[in-house]
Amino acid sequence: MEMLEQIYQNIRGHIINLPVNVPKAVDVINKSLSRTRLPAFTKDNVLYYYLPIQGLVSYTTLSVTVMNPHLMVRLFPKRDITDILFLSAGSGAGLWLWARPHMAAAVPARRFSWAFLGGCLWPLGSIFLWAILRSSVGQRPVLGTILGISTGAMLTNIALDYFNYVEFMFCGEVQLPQETFTPNSDDEKYDIDI
Repeated sequence: MEMLEQIYQNIRGHIINLPVNVPKAVDVINKSLSRTRLPAFTKDNVLYYYLPIQGLVSYTTLSVTVMNPHLMVRLFPKRDITDILFLSAGSGAGLWLWARPHMAAAVPARRFSWAFLGGCLWPLGSIFLWAILRSSVGQRPVLGTILGISTGAMLTNIALDYFNYVEFMFCGEVQLPQETFTPNSDDEKYDIDI
């Protein structure tokens, strides 16, 4: 009984001193991160840098789960982690979208709904694409894994390029051409009225 009391007192002492210990631990981590050129551990960096990166890792793992499910069953035999990976990838994408500069001026409720929509559609659309590709590849797990990771990287790069373009336009750094594109501009001479 005395041993349990000592364990309780030890845990209680750590919890009581937690506000004192946390800044010391964060300072040690930030000093080591400054040497690696990673952002310091602040609330904003954790929410809008580290968690989206963790979501990207989950997104990549999700591609392997969909394209090569037998590998994931061997790695995690007791539990299907697809739902966890989907939620992690979606929350990472949603947090990343929330922090984008072009959404900063929006009302928080609207900003949340857009980030939620993007966080759901990005991994869900990718799952549908990977399911189609998996049925096309057949029983070739190595090819499926490579195809899943490469299409995930390609979709991520396309999304990053798109959002960078939107933010450049929003900030006024990209000039719209004087002559805007219209879909039928070259086809007007061939337009036939029926």
